[in-house]
Amino acid sequence: KLPQDRMGCRRRPPAQREALFYETYYSLSQLYPLLLLLLLIVLGTCLALLTLHLASGREFSSHLSFLITLFVALAVFSLILILVCIESVFQECTRVFSAVIWACLLAMGYIFVFTSGVVSAWDQVSFFLFIIITVYTMLPVRMWDAVVAGLASSLSHIIVLGLHLILLSTPRPPPQLLANAVIFICGNLVGAYHKHLMEVALQETFQETFKLIQSRVKLESEKRHQEHLLLSILPAYIAMEMKAEIIERLRDGGRQESANNFHNLYVKHHKNVSILYADIVGFTRLASECSPKELVLMLNELFGKFDQIAKDNECMRIKILGDCYYCVSGLPVSLPNHARNCVKMGLDMCQAIKKLRDATGVDINMRVGVHSGNVLCGVIGLQKWQYDVWSHDVTLANHMEAGGVPGRVHITEATLSHLGGVYAVEETCRWQRDPFLKENKVKTFLVIDPWVSLWLPGEGPKMRASVRMTRYLESWGAAKPFANLKIHQEQPFGVSSRGRRLTRSEPCQAPSAPQPYSLRHGAPW
Repeated sequence: KLPQDRMGCRRRPPAQREALFYETYYSLSQLYPLLLLLLLIVLGTCLALLTLHLASGREFSSHLSFLITLFVALAVFSLILILVCIESVFQECTRVFSAVIWACLLAMGYIFVFTSGVVSAWDQVSFFLFIIITVYTMLPVRMWDAVVAGLASSLSHIIVLGLHLILLSTPRPPPQLLANAVIFICGNLVGAYHKHLMEVALQETFQETFKLIQSRVKLESEKRHQEHLLLSILPAYIAMEMKAEIIERLRDGGRQESANNFHNLYVKHHKNVSILYADIVGFTRLASECSPKELVLMLNELFGKFDQIAKDNECMRIKILGDCYYCVSGLPVSLPNHARNCVKMGLDMCQAIKKLRDATGVDINMRVGVHSGNVLCGVIGLQKWQYDVWSHDVTLANHMEAGGVPGRVHITEATLSHLGGVYAVEETCRWQRDPFLKENKVKTFLVIDPWVSLWLPGEGPKMRASVRMTRYLESWGAAKPFANLKIHQEQPFGVSSRGRRLTRSEPCQAPSAPQPYSLRHGAPW
């Protein structure tokens, strides 16, 4: 858990973030448990000294300063222990706790020196050496702070005892002070060396752990990207089945029975599904009057809109073939309203194209064919996987689209039987449009769009461009799909089929359009 002043580390550069992570790791993995251990040792020592004093039967008055020091030390270190157990307080006040503990230990050492009787040059040398080693090994401080505290502890002992002995009329400082200095120097060197080795080892451990975590996070991210890519090509149920088989094969030692990527046939039979084929009428003419980039951008937005319509109507897009879009409802889970889903999707596609035509004046339309029946679906291909559906009913749905009427949804009698009277239809005969329908004597119908009366036919081309655009945007409400249709600043970029210069304001203009418009890349539907 990071402290509050580190919560914004995600907005910092990677080097600063790594430094903050290391500081937190160093604090929680090393400094925190060592400080708890030090406090427990000091508290245990104080309690042991009190127990020994009580067991010895000595008078309290004769060692009053010693006992008061122990009781005060118990109170102070107990309070610090309680505060340190609160992790947020510890992380905020680490340096304060370190300074208080060091000062308390130093004060205890001087009290023990001057309350134990006659003061000598070697009094409490061992206790001060303990303080020095503790500063380097157990207090949560950096190297320079530890060096300063260790040297301060050493010099204060030598200076205080030296001055005290000089004031007691000692002719010269005893040689024991020099020995004390040597001991303290050795203690500082050993403590500094130990702390340096620990920090280097901890830094290396942190770097390895940090790289391992980064690799794990990157691996998980790549795994999600791969699964997303796989699911954009194959349906989830087949993708999971194929992944399970590949994992099982790898567990068996990577044995492969053939050189192909997979050898099983992932094909299943589904009954009572509806197949929708849709084709953009006028696409050839539109392609001849648009630049390749603008045409691709427009198709990408159109098919993106169709994918959203398919999702809203519980349909699964199978494939896009040029300007042909076909999908199925009732896969992989059977749906009782599969026919209604496809018919509703076809009507939504026709309305979307009509809104685009009314807004831009581009003469395009949608021809939709729907048929209900049985299909075989699965994955084919050896090197490049492809999910597809096959059956006579799929072929019939394709011919229903080819024999359909622009702007209408063309359905068979099988699909009509699944609609349950939800949509009104009119019987039609399209045998002259498609010999396949005549050969198989297919009875067909055109769905009457219940929303067609809300649109004013033919009004778009007669109105001014600005009015058409305004009414078009108002018809979509706050969502404003096709919000990318705007007039660009005119910039010459090519020559039209009529021999005149085209401008940026007319990349996809049809000859019948009264005002030129263009599609602006990047705006959402």
